Amino acid sequence: MKRTILTLVLLLTTSLAMGANDIWQNLFKEKLQEAKQGNSNAQYDVASMYQNGRGVSPDLGKATEWYKKSAAQNNAKAVNRLKLLEGNKERFKKVLAQAEKGNPDSQYKLGKMYSEGVGVSIDNTKAAKAFESAAMQGHAKAEYNLGLRYYEGTGVKRNRATAYKWFKAAAEQNDPAAQYYLGKMFATGSGVKQNYATSLQWLTKSVDGGFNQARGEMIDVSEKMKMSKAKKIKPASAKKVVAKKTRPVAKTSKPETEKAKAKAKARAKAKAKANTAKNDNNGEDEKTVSAQEFAIEDLMVAAWSRDNKPVPYLPSSINNCRTEESNIVCYSDNQTRESGSNKVSFKTKSIMQDFSSDGSFTVIYRNLVINSTPIAGTEVSEDDSEVGDDDDSASSAYQVKTGWGKEHTLECQLKDTGTVSCLKNKTHTFLLVSPHTMAGK
Repeated sequence: MKRTILTLVLLLTTSLAMGANDIWQNLFKEKLQEAKQGNSNAQYDVASMYQNGRGVSPDLGKATEWYKKSAAQNNAKAVNRLKLLEGNKERFKKVLAQAEKGNPDSQYKLGKMYSEGVGVSIDNTKAAKAFESAAMQGHAKAEYNLGLRYYEGTGVKRNRATAYKWFKAAAEQNDPAAQYYLGKMFATGSGVKQNYATSLQWLTKSVDGGFNQARGEMIDVSEKMKMSKAKKIKPASAKKVVAKKTRPVAKTSKPETEKAKAKAKARAKAKAKANTAKNDNNGEDEKTVSAQEFAIEDLMVAAWSRDNKPVPYLPSSINNCRTEESNIVCYSDNQTRESGSNKVSFKTKSIMQDFSSDGSFTVIYRNLVINSTPIAGTEVSEDDSEVGDDDDSASSAYQVKTGWGKEHTLECQLKDTGTVSCLKNKTHTFLLVSPHTMAGK
């Protein structure tokens, strides 16, 4: 074993310009030379390489010959492999007989045996033909495997349009792997016209069917779809949000109406409220951003953090943000954290909206759980819980579901000291800071 590893290392370091096939071919030549000298381990390795087509064309007959030579020297691995091969050969004969009678399940199994070299030498062309025979009879798994061969060009000439045909046939029979590939094809426009919405539909079905690989693709397509929509709509320019000025009331000798009196009273009340808001909880004077200074780019250029950690719901070092009309939309990078008894991988989508001239705005955000793994040594219950965020204090054991979590709302106020004060879900307030000063530039 050590010699085999050393040989591979030497081949890799001296053959950097070679492809993987060249490396396997050189290793096969070396092993074959050792095998001919009677080394039982080398004989086993040569047999395995013949069986799997590594460095040499697959040939089950020659593989069997070398397994027998190794087994004759009491190599336990070779003895066990020969028993397995004999059993697989018998299985292959039975499956072939049923497949020739037109049984679609047997035709599908035959395709798998040809593709994996079970009971017969690997033959991708025959595998594709066997899958096609079953697919023509509506066998969903065969339809998917045939589609995959046309998608990759294995055993057949690569043809994405034909791949789409068979993937769609399998996907309509709720094959999640086929639905995943359909989603990928619609996302990239490979073999079919690009359509993010359709891509997302198929990927969602794939995830619902338990194909976890589709989760990451869903997020990417969701972001691409948003980006595509944003390009069609002219991005909002960073215009200053200026408070509307109230025209002075002209003096008149006419007596004030009741309506005018009510307006004057409301203005006076608003002014008094604004004066009161100048003092914070410590009684210190703190001004909010003035009407002439606040703009959307004040948030966009910042790198917001909380407790020295970048936040996922405002522009920060872990977010990709853009403007959409008068809103800011952000998608975070992948995040990982422990929540209760689970290690959770997730992303965050946030929308900043309702900007006011006094520096106030609203944030709506949700977490998309990509994967949840129970932490070893914890007892998991069947209760469901939202993925933890900065304010969760979950300690009980529960199972975190994948998918979108609940929606959270932040009511925020931009300050002139590079801070934002936010009230979360109308329950508690916290501060966010940025190294950039938002006002008084």
